[in-house]
Amino acid sequence: MTSTFSRTLPWSGVLGLTAAAGLALAVALGCGKSEAAPPRGTTVAAPTPGVAAAKAETDNYVVEVKPMGDYKAGAEAKFEVTLVAKGGYHTNAQYPYKFKTTDPPPPDVTYPKPILQRADGTFEEKSGSFKVPFTAAKAGKLKVGGTFHLSVCSEANCMMDKVPLELDVDVK
Repeated sequence: MTSTFSRTLPWSGVLGLTAAAGLALAVALGCGKSEAAPPRGTTVAAPTPGVAAAKAETDNYVVEVKPMGDYKAGAEAKFEVTLVAKGGYHTNAQYPYKFKTTDPPPPDVTYPKPILQRADGTFEEKSGSFKVPFTAAKAGKLKVGGTFHLSVCSEANCMMDKVPLELDVDVK
């Protein structure tokens, strides 16, 4: 005599597996808790989402783009993008930080490396930075910048953001 055995997973089991998969994803992204991130803080320097500024600040971090030295036409130069975590937040050790320069670049500006990855920067417990190289073809006032992809975490959760940044430079 042959018997067939069929087992179905109850809905509670399906929901439990789904929750476990979500928790595994959160842990893989560097966050040990499955709680939702708190609402974003108030943006100080870039009041309109998607609008680039030289500085953006929330309740959890400050991001800023700063000049590095003098700028001369035809010579490679750099600007610095910095992140400082605030309060109980810290940089996310597992997050693939990156800085994508403006695409397409502004007229008369070239970026030898349009995407900088985490390994191109310096990241510590509460801060991080990228030094972004560029070359201006001619003298004058230019805008350089891009989008900083970042994550900061607290003991309760991690948050990710993409912050557009822009810096006015005077090229001699």
